Amino acid sequence: MEQTINTKEQELLHSLDSDISGLKKELNETIKAIIEGGYSKYPILLAHEQNLPIAQKVIDKTDYHTHFNFSASTMEELIARKIISDDKKEAFKEQFIAHNDSFCILLVHPESMRFIFRLK
Repeated sequence: MEQTINTKEQELLHSLDSDISGLKKELNETIKAIIEGGYSKYPILLAHEQNLPIAQKVIDKTDYHTHFNFSASTMEELIARKIISDDKKEAFKEQFIAHNDSFCILLVHPESMRFIFRLK
C-alpha cells in the first residue's frame, strides 16, 4: 500500500532535506559515535521541532539555524519505548541494512510521524 504525501508533509520533508544537507558532517559524527561506542548497530536520528524526552538532543535548531532539532537514539531504545513494535524488529533491521548508505530518521511532527531514509 502506497503512502500518500500531502502538501504539508512535502514541505516538512523539503525542510528536513535542507537541514540534513547542511548538517551531514555533524549527523555522520553522531552516527559514528553510536556505532563505534558500541551503543547500537542501528542508530536512529529523530527530527523534531519541540523537545522530546525520548532521545538525546545533539543538534539544537536555534544554535544551528535549522528547521528541526535532531536527537540521537537507537532501534533498541525505540523498541523498549514501544515506538517500534517488537514483532517489527526484524523487518526494521532489513530496511536499515538495505539503506546502509542513508540516515535513518524518525520525523516527529504533528503533521507527520514516519521513518524515512536520506542519503548520508
